[in-house]
Amino acid sequence: MYPYLWPELFGFNIPMYDLLITIGVLFLMIYVARRFDNQDGYERRYSNRILVFLAVSLGVALGTSYLFDGLFHSIAEGEPTFGSITFIGGLIGGLTSFILLLKYAVKTNGAQLLKILNTVIVGVVLAHAFGRIGCYLAGCCYGIPTESFLGVDFHAGESVGSVLPTNLYEALFLFGLFAALNFVKSFKNREFSVYLMAYGTFRFLIEFIRGDDRGSLFGFIQTAYNTYPTPSQYLSLIMIGIGVYMYIKYQKKLNIVETNEVKE
Repeated sequence: MYPYLWPELFGFNIPMYDLLITIGVLFLMIYVARRFDNQDGYERRYSNRILVFLAVSLGVALGTSYLFDGLFHSIAEGEPTFGSITFIGGLIGGLTSFILLLKYAVKTNGAQLLKILNTVIVGVVLAHAFGRIGCYLAGCCYGIPTESFLGVDFHAGESVGSVLPTNLYEALFLFGLFAALNFVKSFKNREFSVYLMAYGTFRFLIEFIRGDDRGSLFGFIQTAYNTYPTPSQYLSLIMIGIGVYMYIKYQKKLNIVETNEVKE
């Protein structure tokens, strides 16, 4: 199997990873815009302003994804090493910038901020799912070697043999999570905290069968095929903790939002 497809468009070769990321971001923006209009009831001028902030934050997310991944690999290598990206690093930077823009540029209060985050995070899940398909096509974020029928043989410069396609596992999980956040009634107005708990748990567990270079943190080094704690596992535990904290702390505010929606 050769998961490195480079379609030609107008004389240019387009990496499938870049193409899938672009498709994911496009669906993210469409989903958020439609939900702002159809479910959240925002005026077009207000929703457009939020979308601009979201676009800016996506740019910040790209930068922090390089920064976080480079930091961890620089620690592991003992010298500056940059070039790849990490999703959780991008998520941290992107969400932080988005929250700051909403809080100080629009003066958004706590309940309204949480409502916006509940909408945006579902779109992020959809974009991330497409991104993981891009990872599969690029041959990155793969799993540990396997002799089972589930194995995939990636050919990227040097063969890593037959490995578990953890990138596809994550894509399937994210598409399922996207559906759950949209259609499970008990998750309504709780999407952000549910996401942090659900994805944090999944990411922590799947790291044990990831086979690519995971970097290092606090002196723990993750080389191929071992199970030392990875940077993503530490960050996943933080995500789970924040998710649980938010679910409990903002339960009262969530109930207020739900009561207002019923009245409307």
